[in-house]
Amino acid sequence: MAIGEKFKEFREDVLQIRQREAAALLGIDPAALSNYELGKRDFPYDLLVKAKDVFAMTDEQYLAMLLGRPYGQGRKDAVRLSAETNEARARYYSRFTEAYGDVIRESPELRELIVLLAAQEPGVRREMLHLVKGMAEMFKKMNPDG
Repeated sequence: MAIGEKFKEFREDVLQIRQREAAALLGIDPAALSNYELGKRDFPYDLLVKAKDVFAMTDEQYLAMLLGRPYGQGRKDAVRLSAETNEARARYYSRFTEAYGDVIRESPELRELIVLLAAQEPGVRREMLHLVKGMAEMFKKMNPDG
């Protein structure tokens, strides 16, 4: 399995994050990440190093990705892999909180939005977030300098 495919597996199955989130954190266009994951382009070495850091990969996870190997083998590893997956998610969310916690602390509007979203049913929450995200992307296109 190619590096891009292994990265996609880690992103989707372990971290459970979307491609757009991963691309934003890596500082690249989502289309570029898609090309790396699909094997249409080689994953740049410096981006692999950044991915290991940004997504808090263990050395074992990183090497498995680079070598195209599975993270574990069979039922014996299922419990260990489940624990490692939970730990990887916890490391990622902790790092995410460290990176963006100031934005949340400094923005009462964002905190209000989070509280409002948290009170909604999951389907309504997704629709609301989709609208907010669309508006933010539209605003960004209208104001490329800001």
